[in-house]
Amino acid sequence: MPQLHFSYSPNYFSIEDIVLQDIRVSCKFEVAVPKLGMLDQSADNEDLKQGSKVELPFWMVPTLHAKKIITFEIPRHYKVNYRQILQADSIVVDLHKWGPYFYDLGLHVANLGLTDSPDIKSSLVKTLLNRLRQIMDMSQHSTHHETVHIISNLDELERKLFGVGQLSFRSYKEWVRRESNKINTAALVASHRKRKFAEVTI
Repeated sequence: MPQLHFSYSPNYFSIEDIVLQDIRVSCKFEVAVPKLGMLDQSADNEDLKQGSKVELPFWMVPTLHAKKIITFEIPRHYKVNYRQILQADSIVVDLHKWGPYFYDLGLHVANLGLTDSPDIKSSLVKTLLNRLRQIMDMSQHSTHHETVHIISNLDELERKLFGVGQLSFRSYKEWVRRESNKINTAALVASHRKRKFAEVTI
């Protein structure tokens, strides 16, 4: 069964968390930093000067931003013009193209206490609510061929919800056909019996 794991604060053991926070973000250093001039490829100084603009992986941003060492640009898909696109009609948007972990990364950004944080959170919630009914409907009434096309436009969270919807619908149909109450031999027990039989016949 598809598993839903929520990790909206850094999680050292989450592969998904590592991948989504590897996105590059444009940052401006508000203080000079010694011995880090190599981060700015256009500079020829061994120290990173105040005002230098470099791209850093997002996982570095929260700590540096909290210490007021850097300011950074919000990833473009969470800026006001993209939020307006979602507000107009989020259902037609290819969220996977915007980012395979659109919701997760968005909440990481919103949790940094930015001026735009309340609007980003509101946009994420409204977007998911607007798309969820169609996702659940498609998960229960789409053919295998259609499924491949449908999930190509969904972010990873939506794909998991789609899988949960499919599994729930299959379970419901089994219950209606009275198949869900059949007692079957567990695979582990069956395997054990086969080994015991093999030992007896040798």
